[in-house]
Amino acid sequence: MSRRALITLVVLAVLATAGGVAGGLLLARAPEPATAAAAPTTTTAPVTTDTLEPAPSSSTTSSSTSTTTGISVQARLVRRLEDGLVVRYDASQPVTAVLAWGFGGPSGNEAPFPGPSAQGSVKLTLAKTTRAISMRVIGRSADGREGVSGTLTARRLVRRVVLEVRSLLLDIPNGTAGIATGFLGTTSTPLGPGLPGPTAASEPYAFPSVALAAGASGSPLALRFFHQVQPNPQRTRVVNLAISYPGPGSSVILNRDVTAIGITVHLRLRLTVTRS
Repeated sequence: MSRRALITLVVLAVLATAGGVAGGLLLARAPEPATAAAAPTTTTAPVTTDTLEPAPSSSTTSSSTSTTTGISVQARLVRRLEDGLVVRYDASQPVTAVLAWGFGGPSGNEAPFPGPSAQGSVKLTLAKTTRAISMRVIGRSADGREGVSGTLTARRLVRRVVLEVRSLLLDIPNGTAGIATGFLGTTSTPLGPGLPGPTAASEPYAFPSVALAAGASGSPLALRFFHQVQPNPQRTRVVNLAISYPGPGSSVILNRDVTAIGITVHLRLRLTVTRS
């Protein structure tokens, strides 16, 4: 083989090798579009994960607050008495408790319960008032936590009495006369003075309803007599007629005759006692 032919073969071999390398480079660059297309999928995944993270945290905080703090205290009215109220409380654990009360709101006054205890009762004495009061129980645990009940409103048991004068007849044997009556702070003068005899009669009338003091069993009906026989001056005298109250929710009819300074009064009374 000549020298020229040998050179030609070497050149062809080099060209063939270069062509294979170029083809390999083209094949390696072909998948690049697929990699670029997958990029949006990679960036959206973290967004979904971030929006779910806060939910477990807020749920746990709310639950622990409602179940691990505070003391439950319930108050109820046990009994209404003529001289006060009996109140009871029940707490979720032993507490030192007081009954806070007042007129128009549950404050201004306090009555302690025996304790510390998880339950207890106290009598609140209210003999001098018929007004309703507001009250609530405040309980404090040994570690300083506090529980407060709802507000109760109540008043003591009150009896009321009404005295009706159904009939009043005055016997006046001589001269002129009259009579005035008084009951629990109210005065009425149904006849006279200065009425001539032999008799005088009054129209029926009634004293206003009055709240009774705690434990009261009766009150006097005051009778003031007036009598004058000329030329003598007018005379007066007061007689207190004892009146006993019937039981609550009932009425009683009383017939009474009373004589003083020469005249007599005949009374027919109706006494009614209610309780609320």
